Amino acid sequence: MPTDPRQKVVEVGRLMYQRFLTNSAGGNVSHRVNGRIYMSPRYAGSKNQWNLRPDQVIVLDDQHNVLSGEGMLSRESAMHLAIYDAFPEVNGVIHAHPKYINIFAATGQPIVPTSGYTEKFGEIPVIPPVPAHSIELAEKVVAELARHQEELREHGIALILAWHGALTVGRDLDDAYDVLERIEWSAHTLLMARLLDIAKNPPLIVKP
Repeated sequence: MPTDPRQKVVEVGRLMYQRFLTNSAGGNVSHRVNGRIYMSPRYAGSKNQWNLRPDQVIVLDDQHNVLSGEGMLSRESAMHLAIYDAFPEVNGVIHAHPKYINIFAATGQPIVPTSGYTEKFGEIPVIPPVPAHSIELAEKVVAELARHQEELREHGIALILAWHGALTVGRDLDDAYDVLERIEWSAHTLLMARLLDIAKNPPLIVKP
């Protein structure tokens, strides 16, 4: 991880954009290091195309006071901060609009494992449609994550936000990113399998 936590936010956001894990319409990246929270600013996609500078990253203390950064807090900052308040073991949060996961978000369908490297995540649950940027969304996300809290000892957690996108959390930002990319590959695999009529009711392969 870079010495400056702000640089990590910049690098992960840029990587997400390059790999179609989010788009210019939105998404947010944050992580917690030594009690401080580092978060991508509002308009990271629409006005900056995820080409951020470290000094643009918003830095907050553990009481959510802004210490430095450029611009406004992300519109989904309430969700990020609610997660950090509820789960001390979470130190990385990503909200994204991935190219293939968003198809499942649009249709309100969960994503099931498609390989050995996604099996540990189980079925990715769907948060029913609620207004974006709302306290209600933050509360529903926290409630669903609480059901999977024990899993955080082993790996990150992913959720599908219906009519919106995806959310991943992890023990650090690398953990959260790893989950996002793995679940995006599962989403693509499921879509291709259904297109080829190989498996309409996954899992695709029954374990021996």
